[in-house]
Formats: sequence, C-alpha cells, structure tokens
Amino acid sequence: MLTKKISSKMVIPVVTAIIAIVFIYLGITKYGFMHEVRGPLPGFFPTIIGFLLLGLSILAFIGSLKEESPGFPIANWYPALGVIAIMLSTLVIGMLPSLAIFVLLWLRWLEKFSWKATLIGFAVIMAIVIGAFVMWLGVPFPKGFIYNLIAY
Repeated sequence: MLTKKISSKMVIPVVTAIIAIVFIYLGITKYGFMHEVRGPLPGFFPTIIGFLLLGLSILAFIGSLKEESPGFPIANWYPALGVIAIMLSTLVIGMLPSLAIFVLLWLRWLEKFSWKATLIGFAVIMAIVIGAFVMWLGVPFPKGFIYNLIAY
C-alpha cells in the first residue's frame, strides 16, 4: 500500500487545476470561445490560459509524487515575515517609517553589516525613496494610524 504524505507540492497543483477548470468552463460557456464570423470571443484567452494552466498543474502534480517533502527552515520565512511586519507597521506608523526600520534591521542583524555600512546603505535607500517617490513623483505613501491621530 502506498502511503505518501500530502505536501504543499501536491496541494498547489490541485488548487491551480481547479482554477484552470473554472476558467475553461466560464470561457466556453459564459463568454464564448469562437464566433464563426467575428473570430475570437471574450472567453478565448481565458480558455487558452486555462488549458495551459491545467496541463502544467497536471505535470506539477505528477512531479510532486516523485519528490520528497521539502524542509522549511525559519530563515526561508524571513522575507515573507518582513513583508507582513511592514504591512502591519504601515497601518500603525506609516509606510516610510516602517520601511526605514525594516532596512535598518535587515542590514544590521540579518546581513550582519557594520553600523557604518548599515547607515550608509540606509541613507542611500531613503534618499532614493524620498527623493524619487515623495518629492519628484509625489507618491502619497500611507501615513499610519498614529499620524492620523496627531494630524487631526
């Protein structure tokens, strides 16, 4: 009897295959695939992409049966956890301060840069962000909950 543990390498292709089947179904039944005179209809590209995605999902699922389950060390999760921390801190203190803190922490503690290199890198990155995005392009970065409390 074959007892293989279900891993994310098996689940993700199944989910993408379901999404592909939905795209194929909607593309053919709801939007139409091809008209005899006018040619491709709105469902043409979703159907084609759906079939490609379904084929790749089947190949990925078959490939996942042959592979061992991967390990997930915590160090691999640092970028994703950093993005989540930036999003949450953006709600509280704003995007620019949260990005500044992230850059400082990343360069100093994860990359193990010296304080001099960290501060130089921080100054360059923040000069680019503030100069290009805030001053030149006028991008309205989120200010955060604390700023909104103080400003109003």
